[in-house]
Amino acid sequence: MDAGLDIQFDELWGGNFNASAKYIMKTNYDLGVATKNITESLSRDISLTASFSKSGFDIPLFGLALKNDIEISFSYTFGNNSVIIYQLGENFDEKGKPQDGTTRTTLEPRIRYVMSSRVTLSLFYKRSSVAPEGASRIPATTTNEAGLDVHISIQ
Repeated sequence: MDAGLDIQFDELWGGNFNASAKYIMKTNYDLGVATKNITESLSRDISLTASFSKSGFDIPLFGLALKNDIEISFSYTFGNNSVIIYQLGENFDEKGKPQDGTTRTTLEPRIRYVMSSRVTLSLFYKRSSVAPEGASRIPATTTNEAGLDVHISIQ
């Protein structure tokens, strides 16, 4: 199952606003005739993004009135996959036996500011985490990244 939504406003707060949301869910079932079990593989993904941009506004800086641009964006992703085995026969358990799985989450806001055609500033932060599920053997991890990019063009 896939579902998505896109939204765009061309003149919101004097700028452009875009947003999208997406949801994907997939389930596979495999029948093991010799082992008398059913393996369920499930994956779910959610993605949300939004951005706002505004061009050509004035901010007096150092006595100069430069035409400035700004872009603010945000993204969020969530992914979950799991494997469950159902033993068929007399000892059937409808909850199954969890085997492997992970939950991944990423959060990323970003701001880009263009002071002129020669000076650009970007500020970003990214948080990524992975959490094991079921009998997964990977360790839980969280990564934080942040940065400031300054681009100056000299010609």
